[in-house]
Amino acid sequence: MQEKTKTKHFLLEGLKGVALGIAAAIPGLSAGSIAVILHCYQILVDAMAGFRHAFRKSFLTLLPYFLGLIVGAVAALIGIKKGYEVAPFTLTGLFAGFVFGSMPVAWSELKKGTCFQERLLHFLSLFLCLALAASLGIVTALTEINFSEAMANRVWWMYPLMLFAGFVAAFTCVVPGISGSMSLMVLGVYYPILHTFLGREGISMWAPEANQVYRITGVVYAFLLIIGALLGLWVSSALMKHLLAKHRVTTFYGILGLLFGSLISMFINSSLYPQYRGVWNESTASWSIKPIATWDYIVGAILFLFAAILSFWWVKKTNAKAKANEQKELEQDEGNEEGN
Repeated sequence: MQEKTKTKHFLLEGLKGVALGIAAAIPGLSAGSIAVILHCYQILVDAMAGFRHAFRKSFLTLLPYFLGLIVGAVAALIGIKKGYEVAPFTLTGLFAGFVFGSMPVAWSELKKGTCFQERLLHFLSLFLCLALAASLGIVTALTEINFSEAMANRVWWMYPLMLFAGFVAAFTCVVPGISGSMSLMVLGVYYPILHTFLGREGISMWAPEANQVYRITGVVYAFLLIIGALLGLWVSSALMKHLLAKHRVTTFYGILGLLFGSLISMFINSSLYPQYRGVWNESTASWSIKPIATWDYIVGAILFLFAAILSFWWVKKTNAKAKANEQKELEQDEGNEEGN
């Protein structure tokens, strides 16, 4: 019976990992926000921060999440290219709706400051984090650097950039409200990386026509990304654990700002922004980037409302259940104390 319970728990945590992996792979969707919604954020932060002192316990805690994350991320990355080509606004509207509906997660933690200094600190945390998350998408919309060519030509500064990209992506994944993949888009390496490891064109290391040099380059890029990601997870988890322990309310004001800002980034970024009007190629007399179809806007708006309502209902329900469990545990502890 106990073995069956452990297996069920492992599978449940693995499914949460799948959701985190999907969120991590999709620009504009925050794995940290999804972790908050799934009530596993604190568990993950504590486990990552405790690697040095309790390696075995942290490893076993993170294992199902890690396995699920890989499955979810690979599945999302395989489908994201085709999905965005067919209905970019529809997918964006769906994901944005889930983020918008998750607002009660941060909202429930907010408390009014007892003095002017606290209120000012809360406002600054909210405003600065909102501006930061929103600027991520806006920067990607204005970026015109071609990193695909730099990666294909193995320019020397691409190697430290891969290390830095892995660090930033992992760091932002831990922070609710900021998308790790969106930060890669800010750096300009999201689609070049996607094409390298999963694509069939460009410098894809798996393409039949790819030579040995490209394959070795792809392996080196992957190694640098992983090293950077591990460093980012370690630093960010320790930082977030400290902030939640010492400045919990202020931190959640910041998280709320990140959630609002991420909504802006989801609709204004380098992958979606050019498609609002499209890009006409004069030399070929055709669209190099097709404008978004009217039906795509309509379906995206409908799915935004549907996802927001569904997410809001689910979050409220899970929050109520969590509070009921906390109250039950509190009553049990009080009963045990009276018995002693």
